[in-house]
Amino acid sequence: MPKRKILVVDDSTLVAEAVKTKLEANNYEVQLAFSGEEALDKVGSDIPDLMILDVYMPGIDGFEVCRRLREKSETQSLPIVMLSSRGNIKEKLAGFRVGADDYLVKEFDLLDLPYRVKLVFRLRGLEEEDGKLAN
Repeated sequence: MPKRKILVVDDSTLVAEAVKTKLEANNYEVQLAFSGEEALDKVGSDIPDLMILDVYMPGIDGFEVCRRLREKSETQSLPIVMLSSRGNIKEKLAGFRVGADDYLVKEFDLLDLPYRVKLVFRLRGLEEEDGKLAN
């Protein structure tokens, strides 16, 4: 079975690379985008199995990216995990209102990330082929 493709979108190279490293260690194929515009372009040419999407970016923010993806039939069911430095309930609810499947605050533990990704796949009926995750 081919590796699941995840698109990580974050304007911080440091955050994007850390997330990529952790996910690749857990057998995911990871692509990076550093803006909302770049994310929409990449999804337009190759829809990933899941997107991890920073909320606050210059230009098109994550809320708008998510909203646009939910409007299109090709991407309306794309699993989206939002990632933000702001974690108050108002921000989280805004993410869920535009269609996010999960919302993580950037101070998250990288050890938790693969489990959250696996959970989103499970909830979406896209069960993983094995339950093994790297630490």
